[in-house]
Amino acid sequence: MDFSELVVSQIKVPLDALCEGLMAAGELDQYLFFNGVAEMMGDGGDEGAVMMACIELGRCAFLGFRFTPDVELQVTTILDRAIELSSIMSADSLQ
Repeated sequence: MDFSELVVSQIKVPLDALCEGLMAAGELDQYLFFNGVAEMMGDGGDEGAVMMACIELGRCAFLGFRFTPDVELQVTTILDRAIELSSIMSADSLQ
């Protein structure tokens, strides 16, 4: 699995699912934020854009969003994957 496939399967697809659920629940502010992050990721091919999207994703902790337990689990899982991906990208850039 190459980098862009990893980004899409581990972060983009879960983000899109999260956005779908947020829109269905009428959580427009949350939807707009997470959809914006998903759009930043694009197709996962631009490592700089992916890194910026991962950093932006971390901001959700400071925006005052209140999540249902299910949404909180989704967000936490996505954040964990973004952190893992960021550390992989950082390790690759050090070599």
